[in-house]
Amino acid sequence: MKYFCTEKERKGTCYHEFQRGRWDGKTFWKEDSLLLDDDILWQLGFEKLLKETLPHYDAYAETEVSRKQWNAIMQRARELGGELQEAVEEADTWIRAELGEEECFTILGL
Repeated sequence: MKYFCTEKERKGTCYHEFQRGRWDGKTFWKEDSLLLDDDILWQLGFEKLLKETLPHYDAYAETEVSRKQWNAIMQRARELGGELQEAVEEADTWIRAELGEEECFTILGL
């Protein structure tokens, strides 16, 4: 992967963690999570995209994202294009594979 990494590839703790389903309120750094380095989040404008499309997004807490909301994120990323679109599409591959029957995933901020 170009923008994201897995738990095994993680170096440090400055990541936003994309977790399958609803967060249980205590578990971090799950093996099946997708991680986005904080620097990449800011540089690509990913954080700005999340704030624009998810009014409840909090970069320092947990944010649940439904399939419908993710589709809106994908649509806006396509409109913006560039590396931001590439990063969102990279996440989309994981999200579609990992969600299965789950109705949402959770982004855990710093």
